[in-house]
Amino acid sequence: MDVHGRFFCFVFQDVSQLSTNELLQLDLSFFRSALMALSLRHQPCLIVKHLKLIFEGAEGKASISALTYYILGVAERSEEEFKGIMENMDLEIKPDVMSTLEQILTRGRKEGLEQGLEKGIQKERTFHLLKMALKFPEMPAVDLADFTELPQETVQELLDVITEGDRDKLLEYVQEKLLTDIPLNAEEADKLQALAGQLVEQSHKK
Repeated sequence: MDVHGRFFCFVFQDVSQLSTNELLQLDLSFFRSALMALSLRHQPCLIVKHLKLIFEGAEGKASISALTYYILGVAERSEEEFKGIMENMDLEIKPDVMSTLEQILTRGRKEGLEQGLEKGIQKERTFHLLKMALKFPEMPAVDLADFTELPQETVQELLDVITEGDRDKLLEYVQEKLLTDIPLNAEEADKLQALAGQLVEQSHKK
C-alpha cells in the first residue's frame, strides 16, 4: 500500500500463451523481440516465419547478436540454413545478422579444423605406439609413453591387454580408448588389424 492507501498489483503472464498479434501490441523494442523469440521457442517453423518481426525490435550489434544466438539455439536450423534464410530477407539490420552468422560459422570451421588436427595427431601417436611396442617388446611403458607423448597409464593398459593375447580385445581397446570417435580409412583399418595380430602373436612367444 502506498501513502495514498492504494494497492499496486503486478500481473505476471506466461508469454508463451500470448498470440503473435498480442505481442505486436507491445512497444517496438528489443524487449518485444526477445519476448517473441521466447514465446515461439517450441515452434521452430513459426520462429522462422516471424524472423523479420522478431528482428525489427533489435538495435545495436549486441542486441542483434544476442537474438541471433538465441534463435539459432531454438529454431532447429543449422547456421548455413539460417544464413540462407536471411539472405533472402529484406531487413535493415541484415548486415549485422549476417556478420554474426559469419563469425559463428568461422569459429565453427576453426574449431572443426582444430578437432580434426587433434584427432590426426592422436591417430599418428596410436599407430606409432603399436609399431614401437612391436619392434621393442621389452621397452617399458614409461619409455614408450615418452616416445609417443601418450599418458603412461594408457600405454601400460595397452601393454597389459597385449599380454593377455586376445586380438579382438586388443582391437577393442585401441578403438575405444585410443581412437575414440576417430575414423579410419580402409588402409588404416587393415594396418590396425595387422599390427594387432602381430602384437598378439609376439606375446604368445614370450
